[in-house]
Amino acid sequence: MKRTIIKILSLLAVPAVVVGAAACKDDGAANSGYELLDKDEYPSVEAPYEEESRAAIERWLAAENNPLTSAQVAKEVAAELFAYACYNEEYIDKYVYFSDQTGSTDLPTWGSSTVKKQDYKLIINESDETCGYKYHYTIRHVDDISGLISVAKSAFESSALRFVVDTNVLYRFDGDDSEYLEDENQEQKVLTCKWTPKSGAWGVSEDEPPIVKRDGEKLNLEQIEEDIVQIAENGGEAVIHGNINVLADDIISSASIQSMELDGGTVYTITMRTNAEVLNNDKASIAMLQKSNDAEQCRWADNGQGEGPTIIFQIWDNGLFKLYGISENWIGNMSYGPINVKNGEADSRLSVQYSYSNRDTDMTAKLAMLDEAIASRG
Repeated sequence: MKRTIIKILSLLAVPAVVVGAAACKDDGAANSGYELLDKDEYPSVEAPYEEESRAAIERWLAAENNPLTSAQVAKEVAAELFAYACYNEEYIDKYVYFSDQTGSTDLPTWGSSTVKKQDYKLIINESDETCGYKYHYTIRHVDDISGLISVAKSAFESSALRFVVDTNVLYRFDGDDSEYLEDENQEQKVLTCKWTPKSGAWGVSEDEPPIVKRDGEKLNLEQIEEDIVQIAENGGEAVIHGNINVLADDIISSASIQSMELDGGTVYTITMRTNAEVLNNDKASIAMLQKSNDAEQCRWADNGQGEGPTIIFQIWDNGLFKLYGISENWIGNMSYGPINVKNGEADSRLSVQYSYSNRDTDMTAKLAMLDEAIASRG
């Protein structure tokens, strides 16, 4: 079982080197290069849900050799650990992740497409020592497209960067000419593009929540479960990853947990399989799926064995994410520009890797990029 999990994780692995964008001669808003250097180093920040995560792990260890309870406890603990890891991001001082997703879409009578989507997100929450920062880009690149939907290729391909400084001052960039970096040493292809300041949204105080930690005391597990549902019902930005309400009854059909030692700590590798029928009847999960994909009448596909998406994730022993990956297939009504399709099918593989180190969250190069962009606007 352990070898199988490691093999699956190798398929989900993201690049060792993550480069934001290629330099360009005539644009002061070009990114400088940066890397996730410390993804395998023990987190240097405190984990808000460390105590709760360790307690859940202890509960699993106590039940591990009891055939009467081990399977049920593993499901409960796996779901709790995933929820705690997601909600850590609401209260943690800082983190950075790189996300790589490949999605294939099949639209009846219109054709099909394969799109690569990559996200780089760096958050530094406001504290007594520093103001808040957010540097988040998304690049979508069409790898392959065929059929009538080829005329709407631009609807599948886009790039955007949100840059927040001084806690709530927003600068937006648009990206053009997305392409893959040419580097034979990369474990996986990394996208780059040319960033240019977006007109009409430059250096403004945004109405959205500033880059600060969530107010008040951290939520307990029951409150997290309520929060997931409330956000989904109100159409807000989900905290739980993967559009799956993992804490809902019976959504997790089975789970396995493995451990290994790394950099002076323990890393837990958890595989969660979902029940497609239960998932498709969970209003919160469906609402998150629809919002995330801008689609309607969505449902997850059954793999023939009653299973929906599979989630594989790793956490450090303090409960912080090391990585997570989701494999899913769903069906729904989709819109791409002027094209509206009923019962289109989408398949995606997502991999996200984290770091918490000082050098991976250093803002120096990014702030220099912003200074150049501001100067270029005059």
